[in-house]
Amino acid sequence: MIPERLADFVHGAVIGWIGTRDARLRPDLAWAFGARVSIASDEVTAYVADVEIDRARSNLAHNGVVAYTVVAPLTHESYQFKGKLVSVRPTTDEERAVQDILISKLVSQLPFPPELFGGFITTPSTALTFKVEQVFVQTPGPGAGRQLDPSAEA
Repeated sequence: MIPERLADFVHGAVIGWIGTRDARLRPDLAWAFGARVSIASDEVTAYVADVEIDRARSNLAHNGVVAYTVVAPLTHESYQFKGKLVSVRPTTDEERAVQDILISKLVSQLPFPPELFGGFITTPSTALTFKVEQVFVQTPGPGAGRQLDPSAEA
């Protein structure tokens, strides 16, 4: 279901957020620095710093509904992946390295002061894995909000 081009996009210099909601449908948003996409299992594992995770963890324990939004800051190309939680666990050393690589990409490729992204606390962190059920275009323009058809992407 997840097209390879979207996996490549998520693995690039993007800014990401995990969205959850509580029992009263109140939203919560947490920064996610880095992610891995498994095309074979239609899963995304996003890495959220523990300083950001408490409300998301509580919401996910309640309903397991996840939205992961990623944006390329220079082009504004963006997508939202929605699905159900599979697992929550501490990140590994390799995953923390992925977070560091993402921060390095953002700092080196964006025309912003390095402190803008280099100052974020990313560790310790938690890996949230979810099964993707839907993908939506979030890029500003006439197609914004459109659900992607995976068969048309192949």
